[in-house]
Amino acid sequence: MTTIRQKIATTALSIVEANPSGIRWADLGRAVLAKHPNENKNTVWGSLHHFRTHLPPGVSRPDRGLYAMAGAQGDAPQAVPATVAKFRESDFYQSFADWLVGDLEEATRAEPIGGNAAGGKWGTPDVIGLYEARPSDPIKFTTEVVAAEIKIDAQSLIVAFGQACAYKLFAHRVYIVVPKSSNANDLKRLDALASVVGIGLVRFNSDDPENPDFQVMVRAAKHEPDYYYTNEVLGHFKKQLGL
Repeated sequence: MTTIRQKIATTALSIVEANPSGIRWADLGRAVLAKHPNENKNTVWGSLHHFRTHLPPGVSRPDRGLYAMAGAQGDAPQAVPATVAKFRESDFYQSFADWLVGDLEEATRAEPIGGNAAGGKWGTPDVIGLYEARPSDPIKFTTEVVAAEIKIDAQSLIVAFGQACAYKLFAHRVYIVVPKSSNANDLKRLDALASVVGIGLVRFNSDDPENPDFQVMVRAAKHEPDYYYTNEVLGHFKKQLGL
C-alpha cells in the first residue's frame, strides 16, 4: 500500500520533472498542495521535508532552495512589473520567515517579530531566524542569528538600510527586503551599499502577500556580532524563538 509520504514524493518528482529550469521550494510546495487538496496541509509539508532530505536519483539542488533535474541551469530572469503597495508590512513577515528557512536555507527556524519590543528601530527586526546544527550534522557549529527588515514603502529604502546596519550589532547575517517597484536608481544605490557593508538585499512583490516572490539581489555576508547585544536582544524573544 502506497503511503502518503510516497505519494507526495512521486508528485513532487513529477513537478520537478515538468520544470526543466528548476522550481523554488515555495512554488513546489504550492504545486504539491494543489495536487492533493484533500490531504492534511501539515502532513503534506512534512512529507515534502522528507523529500528534500532524501532526494530521488536525478534530482539536484543547483542552488539553495532550488530543485531541478540534474543538468538544469536554474531560473531564467523575468521582467518585473511595477506595483503599488496595498498591504501592511506585517502581512509579509510570516512568508519571509518561511522563505528564509525553506528557500534561502539560511535559517533552520525563523519567526516574525516586528514591533518595538527590543528597543524601537535600533533593536527589533521584522523577522529573526536561527541557523542551528541539526542532530544529523557531522560537524556542530555555534548558532547563528539572521535578522531582516521588511519595507513596503519604496520611499523608505534608506531608513531600511539604517535599521539593517543597526542589526549587524547582534546578528550574524542581516537582510533588507524591499519592493520590486522601487525606483531603479534607488535600488542600484541600495545594492551597492549592501554589497559594501555585507548586508543582504531581497526584493519582492509587495502587492501580493500570497505570492510575494522573494528574490535575492545580494546575499548577506556572515560576520561576528557583539554577543553582549546578541544575548540582550534575543533575551526579549525567548518564547517566540523557543529559547
